[in-house]
Amino acid sequence: MMISNTLLCDIEYIKGKYHKTDEPFNSFRRMNYHGWECDSSTGLDDAEMSSALGEYVDSLNDTSHAVIKAKAFAFVLDHMRISINPHDYFPVLYNWNRPLNKYTVNRWLSESELSSESRAFRDEYTATGELTCWLDYDHSVPDWDALYRLGFVGIRERAREYRRRRERRSYPLTPSERAYFDSIEIEYSAILRLIRRLRELAETSESDKAPTISACLARLEVGAPTTLYERLMLIYFYFMLSESIDSYQVRSLGSGLDHDLAEPFANDLSSGRFNENQLDDFIGYFLMQFSAIGNYWGQPLYLGGTNLDGSCRMNDMTLRILDIYDKLGIYNPKIQIKYSPDTPDKYLEKVLDMIRRGHSSFVFVCDDNIIESFKSRGVSFERAHDYDVKGCYEFALRAGEFSASPIYINLLAPILRALDDCSDGDSFETLLCKYFDRLGDLFERSIKLGNEMELRLGEVNPAPMLSATITHSLETARDAYFDGAELNTTAFVVGALGSAVDALAAIKTLVYDDKLVTLERLKQVLAENWSDERLRETALNTKHKYGCHDELCDKLASRISDLVASYQGRPNSRGGCYKVTIHSARQYIEQGKRIPATPDGRRAGDETSKNGSPTQGMDRQGVTALIHSSFALKPSRFTEGFGFDVMLHETAVKGDDGLAAMLGLLRAYDAGGGSTIQFNVFDASTLRDAQANPEKYSSLQVRVCGWNVLWNDMCKAEQDKFIERAENLQG
Repeated sequence: MMISNTLLCDIEYIKGKYHKTDEPFNSFRRMNYHGWECDSSTGLDDAEMSSALGEYVDSLNDTSHAVIKAKAFAFVLDHMRISINPHDYFPVLYNWNRPLNKYTVNRWLSESELSSESRAFRDEYTATGELTCWLDYDHSVPDWDALYRLGFVGIRERAREYRRRRERRSYPLTPSERAYFDSIEIEYSAILRLIRRLRELAETSESDKAPTISACLARLEVGAPTTLYERLMLIYFYFMLSESIDSYQVRSLGSGLDHDLAEPFANDLSSGRFNENQLDDFIGYFLMQFSAIGNYWGQPLYLGGTNLDGSCRMNDMTLRILDIYDKLGIYNPKIQIKYSPDTPDKYLEKVLDMIRRGHSSFVFVCDDNIIESFKSRGVSFERAHDYDVKGCYEFALRAGEFSASPIYINLLAPILRALDDCSDGDSFETLLCKYFDRLGDLFERSIKLGNEMELRLGEVNPAPMLSATITHSLETARDAYFDGAELNTTAFVVGALGSAVDALAAIKTLVYDDKLVTLERLKQVLAENWSDERLRETALNTKHKYGCHDELCDKLASRISDLVASYQGRPNSRGGCYKVTIHSARQYIEQGKRIPATPDGRRAGDETSKNGSPTQGMDRQGVTALIHSSFALKPSRFTEGFGFDVMLHETAVKGDDGLAAMLGLLRAYDAGGGSTIQFNVFDASTLRDAQANPEKYSSLQVRVCGWNVLWNDMCKAEQDKFIERAENLQG
């Protein structure tokens, strides 16, 4: 597989498609930028769009938020600047910074207030770092199979048919049913008009790529995609319009991209429509879109999985995508690899080799264990085998489940409340009971808050573009992301487990075992942000640390995870239930800023541990001990996901023996009941040099929680934590 000279030449141009690469860039605000400009005659600039859209929305007399949002969506698409650029096979959509939010989603959110009790709880516990919450519309995956099979035209026609059936059955439609179908009609008609505008523009372009683009758009204008390029173009359109206009992040590009592309690739070759090099180029140009966008959290897609007959779903297309990705040298999109005991080594070895060469933007998903987790919830193998991986490493029943993640809970901070409840003379078990009482109260009150918050979801941000792809939503005429799916679930996102375990173990050691300090004195030292430095050093270096297969810490981790897992299955306000993911996102930093000093030696404001992993630098007994500690938590029982991070030293993964060791570790994690696992391969001296000489390491990647960032984009405090952990690998 070779990257063509055309793609090689165009890569540097595509990097600047969404923002100017020679100017400062904030990946958290990636939609606020433009790279390639568009002809002003094709539509409005951002300021003009905002002004005109505001006037338009204010003039609407509709009462349904779904219809208002759909009309605003259509207005943006009809007046958007567009371009066909000679350096790309994918069009430029200029007004991609969620322009309608100001006049719809954000306005309705501000008008929809929580009760005074919920506000008081949210504000108090947010301030202490125990809780972070928001309405979540960042974890959607459409029914890609339906989109491939029907195209945008067919999706609209199918919605029309469901409307006719409902009218025959129960005419007249209720106002909410009418608004539901009207909003789908409005949005998909607008999508088709945009495609027509782009096709007409391509027909006037003199670019060498324009005839191919025009033919692709002409097909999508009237029907379903038939070629690999058309399928990629459909994914691109859906992604850009849903995530950047309709305000629903698309958290997987396809449902197993290798599976999704294999058949059209073979058909294109056999028909002579395109040759192999052209098809490789289409994939390369497609992947470069998401590299250029530069989303801080990365844009996910997954490969592999299990067929209905139980066989491995990986194929030649899996290796082809990996090869193209490798040659492009990118880390976004990020890639999830579904693997199981039946997965041939060649696929896993390909990814592992890429990781040890610096491509750490992969996470491995234990497919067999996740399928068993679905089955434990009463889902049949026939439904569970092709579940979607979305976001960082969350799981959802394909085209049947929408799981919002509105509540982030920190396991460390409640220890401080437990300490306040105790005094000298109380036993360690008493303190543990106080901690679990506090933690349980946090979950119980968070459920009440989450239920109240999510009742607003359908009104604050209706999802007609997504709903039209979901059969159950069409059958019930209810919003797919709110309550129109088969499973309408809510996820607790739970972090700082390693820090919590280390803090409890430190209390036991300092106060109860070694009697170095009284409980009251410890509380005073913490209130003074570790005023006793010698005591802090002792806390940091106690023998009991999570991630070292330490008996005390593994038992504490097990007790905490048992309590957390017990909240799975609790009913939510959308007719579904709660799930749990052990995952930190960026809350290990953001919540850490608000948490005072803690007994594990952590100072006020410092980050906490990530995911289901140890505190940085505390896994001092090697990777085998680390993995055994994770098994104490029974990772695959967490039905929304479990993030687990492993750092390996460069010398441990060299040569054939090193690759075999990585593969053996991966297989052992799966066999022990693992869920997901991801790797960084580092040498501490390299990281120290990169910190001192950043200009030499412009492409150095670091895996953080569930995405990759460039080393040079990390703050020094974050870099120091990675260096500390890498140093412990050398002993």
